[in-house]
Amino acid sequence: MFKRLKQGIVAAIAAGSLVLGLGTPNAYAASYTDFGPASFATEDGKYELTIRTTSVEKNVTVSVHYDLYSVNRNSGAVKHMYGDTSALSVRLCNASTGNCTAFKPFSQVNGSAIFTNMKAGTFYVDIRDSWASYYFKGTVSAKTYSWDPYEWE
Repeated sequence: MFKRLKQGIVAAIAAGSLVLGLGTPNAYAASYTDFGPASFATEDGKYELTIRTTSVEKNVTVSVHYDLYSVNRNSGAVKHMYGDTSALSVRLCNASTGNCTAFKPFSQVNGSAIFTNMKAGTFYVDIRDSWASYYFKGTVSAKTYSWDPYEWE
């Protein structure tokens, strides 16, 4: 009797270890797509970048790179911003409908803005600045991805 009980316990432990060790498979594998980098200038009447979201890759991060400069419209003086994106904000505009998200500021920590749960489609990245006598130029990139960006915080 003890031999059978021992065999049952060993079998249960083995089955539990297999489940815990392997876990359950994900419904989908994590995926992402990079867009850019592309040069941009604010107030030029052009969109900065075109991206495509899917039903799986529906989260978007837009990042302004460290090579960001402000340009004085009157004097033409150029100043390196050293990663300071406080004067910039970004939105995504649907290429089919023309509808846009609200403008979001870039994080001062990493120069990025996050948009979650976007519908599948083509979007234009639109960056604006808040300085009246200046425009900004630099490099922008974007990434669409499948995982929740706030899971990692």
